[in-house]
Amino acid sequence: MRTLSTLLAASATAVALSAAAPAALAAPDTGSSSGSSSPGCGPRSTADLHFLRGSHEDEHTCSVQDAAIGLAKSQCQWLDAYGNSAHNQIVLAEKARGTLKYPYTFLDAAISAYCPQYKL
Repeated sequence: MRTLSTLLAASATAVALSAAAPAALAAPDTGSSSGSSSPGCGPRSTADLHFLRGSHEDEHTCSVQDAAIGLAKSQCQWLDAYGNSAHNQIVLAEKARGTLKYPYTFLDAAISAYCPQYKL
């Protein structure tokens, strides 16, 4: 039940972030190639695997992992659109607070994997 609520909450956050900046958060097709973090999950890119380990989302179901990857990429796209700063990183983490157990860890893993140029 917790996994389902996490998936729904992650999806809701992604929708909320998308509503705030629809053009900026349109996820590019980065493709996932090679590797898998859980049996039965589709292929995962090296960046996906790095993110899933860093955010501890590798312990969840494939559908939760997919939602987490989508949210992480959306966070990087939000920083692309609105600028990277400590303030904006705090804004993103706080927006995800109701959805994620560790929003700052999640954002750090997202930045490390998908937009490392934004490491502070």
